[in-house]
Amino acid sequence: MSEVITITKEELKAMIAAEVAKNSLPRIKKDFRDVMVQREELSEINNKYPHIADRLSKTFVSQIGGMSTDRKRYDASLLPELYTRKRYAHGREYHHDKILLIDLHDNLRKLSLNVLGASIIKDLDDDEFDYSLFAYEKLKTCFLELYAERISKEEVILSEISKVEV
Repeated sequence: MSEVITITKEELKAMIAAEVAKNSLPRIKKDFRDVMVQREELSEINNKYPHIADRLSKTFVSQIGGMSTDRKRYDASLLPELYTRKRYAHGREYHHDKILLIDLHDNLRKLSLNVLGASIIKDLDDDEFDYSLFAYEKLKTCFLELYAERISKEEVILSEISKVEV
């Protein structure tokens, strides 16, 4: 014989809500959004060096020769590009950048996952994911320091060239 239990409608709703909540708890979002390289971080480095900032902010009409007076963007202080000596075609114009910020982020993300022997975030447990965020931060810091060191050397070269041209 089955036992009969009497409960109120509110108690039933509360029990159902509790069971539904168990099965649909919000998942923790696993991504590198909070630690990714920001445009401002690269802009800060590039803006420290006037010759680099000048080259990154202008467009060129050919791979060699003088600059165009056209600016790449309205806000010349925002320079989130990775400087390269060579000029690369972007449509009809040439610029001193090739690698996009998202490419840099993707490379750092892949390296931080590879440190743990994984290729995608889903392969990681929660503690491993936390370590991959730590690894990303370390790699990002190292990259930005090396980039700043390289850009400072490029600035010296460009300032010497500009002295010779004058």
